[in-house]
Amino acid sequence: MAKLYTTNEYCEYAERSIFAGTPLSGICVAEKVQKENIGFLGCGVAITGSSCYNLNLMKKEERRALLENLYTEKGLGFNLARLTVGASDYSAELYSYDDAEFDTELKHFSIERDMAYIIPVIKEIKEINPNIKFLASPWSPPGWMKTGGSIGGGYMRRKYLSCYADYLVKYIEAYRDQGIDIYAVTPQNEPETQQSGTMPACIWHPDLEAEFVLILKAKFEQKGINTKIWLLDHNFSSVKRVMWCLEEYPELAGALDGVAFHYYGGNVTETECILEKYPSLSLHFTEGGPRLYDNYATDWCKWGLMMIKALKAGYSSFTGWNLMLDETGGPNVGPFFCGGLVTRNYVSGELSFSGQYKAFRHIAPFINERSEIHPLSISGQEDVMFEYNGKRGYSVEGVAIDNDDGKQTLILVNPKEAKTQVQYEKDGEWYYIELLPKTIATIVFN
Repeated sequence: MAKLYTTNEYCEYAERSIFAGTPLSGICVAEKVQKENIGFLGCGVAITGSSCYNLNLMKKEERRALLENLYTEKGLGFNLARLTVGASDYSAELYSYDDAEFDTELKHFSIERDMAYIIPVIKEIKEINPNIKFLASPWSPPGWMKTGGSIGGGYMRRKYLSCYADYLVKYIEAYRDQGIDIYAVTPQNEPETQQSGTMPACIWHPDLEAEFVLILKAKFEQKGINTKIWLLDHNFSSVKRVMWCLEEYPELAGALDGVAFHYYGGNVTETECILEKYPSLSLHFTEGGPRLYDNYATDWCKWGLMMIKALKAGYSSFTGWNLMLDETGGPNVGPFFCGGLVTRNYVSGELSFSGQYKAFRHIAPFINERSEIHPLSISGQEDVMFEYNGKRGYSVEGVAIDNDDGKQTLILVNPKEAKTQVQYEKDGEWYYIELLPKTIATIVFN
């Protein structure tokens, strides 16, 4: 038996018939490709300061219902969350944990600013899902560790690498004292940009990033800290930087556990070379979210394609951007116009859900740490030139997920304007599947 769930314009789930029989001619065939299973860590979003600010405005029972929808098996089943180390561009205020100039002994280090509404929200989520894992990313070291002396922009200085490693150690220890264990850290969010000083940011030379990882790893070992380190935390197009660091510093691969990427530049397939040469490392999608002005509620195919492409490339986790923002994309201190996974109207309190949320709904509940993920190779994907309209076309994408409960799930994304038929062979039977235009389909074999 199989069930097919499709997403349409109104995000309803429609059960549709699938028949098993002999293969039909003239229809695309989906083939499960065997690939080494590297394990899947989880899905989630970033619990930014702005997200916590908006969540804190909700009535307790309403907030609880939303978080249970996101973090339990009743809903999306998120088991991963990204935290910001200090302020980011999506924060209600600007700060680091030690803004006392040249306090190299970190005597003034404090997470007190997080205690008002950030840590309480994180604790509530952890209470709902005790198994959740937290990734932490800093947007900027304290300004006095950088050129220019500001939290906005500037370059990291080599003389403060050891001090900054102590700063991250203190952060991990302070959060652990609050009952929040940090599973992994990245040295810097987007180390190749400073955003013209309009938001917390810092540029890192590749040499400094590599040297810092080695220093940080040594301090983790001295302190008995098991937190993992993921390199980069920037665009797919920065993969050459990653490969250069790994080749230039042969000891770096042993100090790292993974590499983190964003989708703002390049293609996810560019990063597959890392796993080919360094199979001990894992790849992680750590940032990407909807835009309020760009099909906010209906871009599920975009996010379905991005998630599927990441899974097919061997990624071990997928984390979106802000959990919640208001109807203006705030509060924020950056130059961007992002939307949250969920939008809360500041005046009415009404919630609305993004296309990314709807894409997660089709994928996140069906994949876990014990899942075996297999790319689907779909034949017959050549585009008909007669239909060419000057826009870049995208083909059907899919993965097969084998779970330890005996169920197999197919996730298929049809971004085309037309209905598409595919066939899938399972246990000697052929299954015929109709994919409506611009839909994600989740097929569960019981």
